[in-house]
Amino acid sequence: MKSKITVPDLETHNARERAAAPEAYGQWMRVNCVIDPRDEIFRFFANHASAGNPYREYLSDGWRTLSELMRFLEELGRPLVHTGSMLEFAAGFGRFTRHLAPILGDRLTCSDVQLGSADFLAREFGVKSFFSNHDPARVAIPGRHELVFVLSMFTHIPPAMWAPWLRALHAAVAPGGHLVFSVHNERWSREQGVPLGADGTHFITDSESRSLTPETYGTTFTTREFVERTIRQALGREVAAYREITFWDGQDAVAVAA
Repeated sequence: MKSKITVPDLETHNARERAAAPEAYGQWMRVNCVIDPRDEIFRFFANHASAGNPYREYLSDGWRTLSELMRFLEELGRPLVHTGSMLEFAAGFGRFTRHLAPILGDRLTCSDVQLGSADFLAREFGVKSFFSNHDPARVAIPGRHELVFVLSMFTHIPPAMWAPWLRALHAAVAPGGHLVFSVHNERWSREQGVPLGADGTHFITDSESRSLTPETYGTTFTTREFVERTIRQALGREVAAYREITFWDGQDAVAVAA
């Protein structure tokens, strides 16, 4: 049976990264590769049946997200490197943030609802950060941003919460900017045997997270028609760009202009 990763293993990894040891990942990735032990995405990689080297797989996956987002923004005509201000919402413990921070510097603000995440992001990556809330009406987002990016949050929150979250996040976009988020691809979902309902959604109370309440953070599958209709109803706008299978192997990228 394949052994699972343990906390001492992670402590050793972090010690090597902080010491800038020759074998440290940060030496060739050129980003801060310290991983918080509370990082549930890392745990997902570490305990996955196909895991080979969870450190390399987790860290390179953030690098992959960077290339995926950059390609989408180029097609949108809004190159990431020229972004004046960006909010990475639902940033977790920095799987992606560590790759964004060296590019954007003080132009980047991050947020997440998990306890300790905002402090870790600020301390390790030097970004501005703030603690989020499960209730969009209680989230105080500082300022407005040219780009608000939300990766794999709408793939987890219940469909009934989409409209309130869309309004809260879109309100944080500066005039001329964009809200960009990901959703599960409809065809991919159907191929996985997901029974999409008449309203174009299917929600289950299960995810990779064990710290967040499954009723508020499960797994959400939707049709493209539901996505576009909800944006229209919540924001009174049409989708500015919709690119299928942009993130990982099953998530679409959606952009809404401010």
